[in-house]
Amino acid sequence: MKKTIYISTIICLTIVSCVTNREIFRAERFDDLTTLKVPKADKIEQDLGSTDRTPSHKISIGESIYPNKKGFNLATPKTYSRTEKGKFELETEYFYTASDSIVRVIMYDWTEIQEPERPFGQSKTDTKKFRKKFDGLKKQLVSELGEPSFVEIASDTAQSNFRDGIKWLNGNGKKAYLFMLGSNSTDYRKIRLAIYEE
Repeated sequence: MKKTIYISTIICLTIVSCVTNREIFRAERFDDLTTLKVPKADKIEQDLGSTDRTPSHKISIGESIYPNKKGFNLATPKTYSRTEKGKFELETEYFYTASDSIVRVIMYDWTEIQEPERPFGQSKTDTKKFRKKFDGLKKQLVSELGEPSFVEIASDTAQSNFRDGIKWLNGNGKKAYLFMLGSNSTDYRKIRLAIYEE
């Protein structure tokens, strides 16, 4: 009986993980990235129940994440946040060119939900939840973009801080960089995913 409940729970968690990942790979955001403009991105986020958190100060994105080979002058990203299925706090940034409002890169950022009664850093992070999310995103990206061109997994051997990184840089189409930052000494975890087209 316990084995049946355990297997059912694993199947349900896998299905929920796939559903939340599907939102990232919706056609109007993923397939049509070269024509995605800020007003449409705003509509998508509003439909998902996100809160607009666009900062008033300048924010940039590092070339190690987005090489920006065409030298776009990127505006401060439109930034949205929402809770994803009660498991993660998800922040989505749409970096765009101000001259035409075309989104050049989308950056997703998953962190632990901070509960008001527990101060930051004083709750135990569910590291398995982050590993499952990371692996689910990797599987979806392989399905969409093929095998990655770069893989570096450091979390298995790191004594403390690490970065697990996977890049899809092949071909002339979409590119992606998925990485998880963490610390094995404090159980800190954060997942980031950049998707762009050059």
